[in-house]
Amino acid sequence: MKKILIIISLILISCKDSKLEKPNDSLKETSTKNLEITCGDIVYQIVKSSKLDLRGQNDFLTKIDRIEGDNVTIQVYIENNVSEDPKVKQIVESTIAWLVLNVNDQKLYNTSADPDNPIEVEFDKNILSKNDIFSLCQIEKKEVKKSLSNDKIRYSILPIEFDEYYKACVNPYDSIKCDNNYPKYFFKEDDAIAKVFSNNFHPSDYMYLPKIKDYQPMILCNTDSDIESYDLVILSDNKVISSLEIGLMDGESLTQFNISKDYVISLYKRKNTTEKKVFYKSYIIDNKGAIVDKK
Repeated sequence: MKKILIIISLILISCKDSKLEKPNDSLKETSTKNLEITCGDIVYQIVKSSKLDLRGQNDFLTKIDRIEGDNVTIQVYIENNVSEDPKVKQIVESTIAWLVLNVNDQKLYNTSADPDNPIEVEFDKNILSKNDIFSLCQIEKKEVKKSLSNDKIRYSILPIEFDEYYKACVNPYDSIKCDNNYPKYFFKEDDAIAKVFSNNFHPSDYMYLPKIKDYQPMILCNTDSDIESYDLVILSDNKVISSLEIGLMDGESLTQFNISKDYVISLYKRKNTTEKKVFYKSYIIDNKGAIVDKK
């Protein structure tokens, strides 16, 4: 009889232990699911990477207001505790911007001032290529033509004076002037242009300059690291036939460029932005598309 009781007790303990293990497994599954990225997470990353003027507000939050077709309307806001009692929180939301993200076109617009006249805002488009935003946000993906014919390419306006370009496209940044005067294309490894650059160039973005006969000049901008650089490349028949580093900011000195309407490339040097720039060399593009010293 005692043996039977002992066996029954062991069976009950075993069943009890197995039941205790199951909630632990389910907790692990829940914890793993919570780590999965969401549509809202992608939207926050996009806004965080953008050049949106947030009036000095760095600790902002984002909320998806609605998704219509492939347009995601985003509320950018901050939270303030207006309670006078430190033991009781009274949180009030203050909207600082309204944005619209067009997922298929990979465009981000600031609609805060005038929804009918949105202002395009630059952001890191690598975020879209690294994450499947279509599935996460349940948006239908449209086929995008990868080929860029000459009539579709938007060319930068010559002359280009580096200081003016920098003010428009980098700091303090003027989205309208930058887009009108220096339209940029974000570089992606799966773009057709990546095959043209081969493994020699991996810019963050690039600009097309007006063509010279059958040659296509481009400026490749490398601005994703502490050391910023700019390369002028000349393309012919989808091949790079010549190139020249025309800009460099490495923390110790500055090399910058001006490009005239007739493609005289003038290079200048200075130690920092407070110093006056000093001319030191100029180049031209010859009849064979080579970048050579200007004599």
